[in-house]
Amino acid sequence: MTTVPWQGRNPSRSARWIVWLLLLLPVIVVLLYPIVHDYLRAAALLQRISDPHSGGWIANYDVHPVDVRDSTFDFRGKALPARTYTPHGVGFAPGIVVVHGMHELGINEPRLVTFARSLAASGFFVMTPQIPGLADYRVEAESADLIGTAAKDFTRQLQVPNVGVLAISFSGGLALLAASDPQYSSCIAWVATVGAHYDLAHVLRFFATGDAVRPDGSLEHLPAHEYGPLIVVYDEPQDFFAPQDAQAAHDAIRLLLAGNGKESEELTRTMSSAGQETMQLLYHKQRGTLAPAILAEIDKRRDQLAAASPAGHLSALTMPVLLLHGSDDTVIPPTELLWLEPDIPKGRLLEALVSLAITHAEVGNRVNLRDRLALVHWMSLMLHTARSTDSGRAALLPAGAWFATAPARTH
Repeated sequence: MTTVPWQGRNPSRSARWIVWLLLLLPVIVVLLYPIVHDYLRAAALLQRISDPHSGGWIANYDVHPVDVRDSTFDFRGKALPARTYTPHGVGFAPGIVVVHGMHELGINEPRLVTFARSLAASGFFVMTPQIPGLADYRVEAESADLIGTAAKDFTRQLQVPNVGVLAISFSGGLALLAASDPQYSSCIAWVATVGAHYDLAHVLRFFATGDAVRPDGSLEHLPAHEYGPLIVVYDEPQDFFAPQDAQAAHDAIRLLLAGNGKESEELTRTMSSAGQETMQLLYHKQRGTLAPAILAEIDKRRDQLAAASPAGHLSALTMPVLLLHGSDDTVIPPTELLWLEPDIPKGRLLEALVSLAITHAEVGNRVNLRDRLALVHWMSLMLHTARSTDSGRAALLPAGAWFATAPARTH
């Protein structure tokens, strides 16, 4: 009789390990797949944001066509523009309100459009509300209410209990204020900020001096962006110009902020000699000469600045928070994140990252692998948070049902 050589013998230890590994492999795959999936989605999203025309399997990982629709939402009796980005054919997805930064184009700003479309292509319902104050280069407390109202409106459209909020630049601090307000906190599932401010008084001092203060009182010196002093003067031109020049200065600075330098200089020539001299300081980036007047604005507008700053207002936060800031940000210095961190209630801060991989609100292309992986990790946490909150689990209407009256553009 022929016998099998190993019959009647105990299998070796290595053989038993192989058997157990084969038995456990499906379990391991099931457990790790969501994590790997989030990381791949995050890498794909960042690739599409940094280069909308990039190809390859990473950029095209789990990508959906996107329907884009213009609509409005009501804020205190006024209809304000909004835009929604919907993954085509998806009837079940978390909602995210993406809030633009300080830019005259608002929801039409090309980088924001790319970001919102890329996020929707990753399988999210995205709304971008127009914030008139930020589009007019103003940071004001009312804009926090507007962000909260937009989030509440989006929950009604999607018929979900809450949505996430991803806010960029100055809207980041305002979004944290909205999330801390009992009027809006129940409809905000989580908040992620990119380049947010903590205290506007800190930021104005940075614009004037280039010195960013850390929580321990030490200073970090960075070359403040020329944009900073411009928006301070633009907001209160009467504090820098004679009454007869104030309106012309306001209009000339707006043209300059929009990149229309030639038209700005033509308008400046209609001003008095003293007004033209002050404008020349702005044209030639002579921040030092204007520093005393900019610093004086901090004392004059102290209450207004405090009302539009998260500083001291975050104790009521009840949802997860993720903070991201560029290490070389010259608009809002990265030291602001160091102030935000300890103010977030215990257990609510999921991740805080100061990264070389982004500038003020843009993903850089030339960064080392370590910095890129840290950014992918931060983004994967955001995507995981979006899918694991109530808004990520709620059943939605059939895709597009709540936009039946608005024409769509598929991209």
